Amino acid sequence: MKKITLCSALLPLVFMPTAQAETAFGNGSLGTVSGDINLFYKSLDNNSAADSAYATAFLGLKYQTPEYEGLAAGIAVRHGSELYEKHTNDADEGTNTLVSEAYIHYSRNDFSISLGRQEIDLEWLGDFHEALTFNTMASANTELTLGYSRAIAVAAEDDLQDSFTDIGDEGVYFLDAKVQPTEFMSLNPYVLYSADIATSAGLKADLEYSSGIGITLHYALSNTDIDGETDGDVLHLDVRGNVADVGMNAGYIKTDKVAGIGHLGDLGDNINPFEEGNQVYEADAKTIYVGAAYGLGNLSLSVLYGQTDYSGNAKEKELDLVAEYDFADQVENLSLAAVFADISANSSADDYQKLTLMLSYGF
Repeated sequence: MKKITLCSALLPLVFMPTAQAETAFGNGSLGTVSGDINLFYKSLDNNSAADSAYATAFLGLKYQTPEYEGLAAGIAVRHGSELYEKHTNDADEGTNTLVSEAYIHYSRNDFSISLGRQEIDLEWLGDFHEALTFNTMASANTELTLGYSRAIAVAAEDDLQDSFTDIGDEGVYFLDAKVQPTEFMSLNPYVLYSADIATSAGLKADLEYSSGIGITLHYALSNTDIDGETDGDVLHLDVRGNVADVGMNAGYIKTDKVAGIGHLGDLGDNINPFEEGNQVYEADAKTIYVGAAYGLGNLSLSVLYGQTDYSGNAKEKELDLVAEYDFADQVENLSLAAVFADISANSSADDYQKLTLMLSYGF
């Protein structure tokens, strides 16, 4: 209830930056301003450990200069302020300030280059990076992205860091290809190389049929360069389709018996389907899950249930419920999302429930 009260009180402040931005930058001659304002609440109800809860006001603000001869620059800041916490330090994970982007970007018709702090969204490489990236359409059906990153930072509402962290001593080089050989098939081979950590590679294949049935098959491996560690890998199969107006999916995930996924998840995660999924990437983990999603006007509902067997006889079960409402009919770019996760751990003492609420406005 505290969350809803705080949201209502601060709603008038949400719209002020937008009107000012449209006045100053509406014609684009001074560049573009964009951002988001989020009111975020998170609580953990633990079976044995102490409970926690907090609320924050979260601001993301980005400015990009006008483009000149294909050249532009940009800067972005993410900031979280505490509104409420149940216990001291509960809100620490969401209260920081980070300059998440500070880059120079050059683009032509068939390629683009970005240098500096930037957002990256590739296989096992996500969040914000201090990097050099090159992107090009190598052919009509092939897109290539390659580059180098020396440091990474996360800037989520429940994990807002205040600085970038070096990626080992040597950083990471990456090559990601997106190929569409046929209308219904897409392939995504990729390689990540970090000299003092690991060499990782994988292939993701997506099949999308006109009947609405889709299949994803994804395999990746991580060959460690650290003495005493063992190589890891992961296999993922996901099948999806529609039953009436309900979207359904089911999947299976399996990791290496000794090392789990190794170092694949160090710089991003894109297979774990759960809100938590604490054991999905552990050694000898076998996960099965089934989900459903339904849309009713501006309301979207989804449910996901699964179980992970790991380390012999250990098990963890998780139920995720998600509801999101888009207020587009009343206010453009305003939405409210609620996520509830119930985790039944291998030991009942470690069971817990997680709830997050977020009122989000983008401009």
